[in-house]
Amino acid sequence: MIWYTIRVKGLVNVNGNIIVAHGMRRGRQNQALEAFISELVKDDILHYHIVFLESEHQDLETVMTTLIQSGVKQLKVVPLLLFSAMHYLKDIPDIVHEMKRWYPDIKVEVSEPLGTHPLMRRLIEQRICDALAGYEQQVGVVVVAHGNINGKFTKAHEELQTCVQHLQINKPTYARTLYGEISFIHDLEDIARQYQKLIVVPLFLYDGRLVNKVKQQMNDMVINTDIHITPSINFDPILKQIINDRLESLSDSNENIKALTKS
Repeated sequence: MIWYTIRVKGLVNVNGNIIVAHGMRRGRQNQALEAFISELVKDDILHYHIVFLESEHQDLETVMTTLIQSGVKQLKVVPLLLFSAMHYLKDIPDIVHEMKRWYPDIKVEVSEPLGTHPLMRRLIEQRICDALAGYEQQVGVVVVAHGNINGKFTKAHEELQTCVQHLQINKPTYARTLYGEISFIHDLEDIARQYQKLIVVPLFLYDGRLVNKVKQQMNDMVINTDIHITPSINFDPILKQIINDRLESLSDSNENIKALTKS
């Protein structure tokens, strides 16, 4: 596990700042994710512990327990999740509730998801502008996120739709998902018939298995329109600012550290 500890004029940042990624219980994806995240935040003045919802050793509960038993009483959790689906609304709160039950003196705060941050809209707009490259005729835009499979956590769909509605793009834009009731499989063929070119923005942290699934499903559809699929977020440096903003939005967020670094 990679831990970043910052010492400023003899003061050690002992706050438990935690980044939570989804991860996988098996395979090497967690190692790759940790490397990406570590590279993203390596030069920061803040201290992050990188954990996973799916992990045999580096899961959220284990790392929280270690921090608490080492004396940390205040934990700040930044989920590396785009919208408020099951992991955000159930899995993380369940773990936090259990930890508070075992350690009633601790304070745990969880930030908002990353996809509702205004800078995420700027990143999507940049992906769209790069794909347009001066092409102005009959272009439609489809932003595709993960979506909710079981229909119980549809707030994620609402957040995606709100994000897309506020994009500063002068093109018809559609919010769709890979899974769930607003999946692109329901109407992408109909949407595509209206345009000469369709720009698809995969709203995923990196170009991996899920993005490949989006591409495969679109390839299997009957679409004659030119489709341009942009890169996903791919751990763009803008994520660092979003993560830091989310951490600082939590109460009492490292004010002593920030004050000392300005002196």
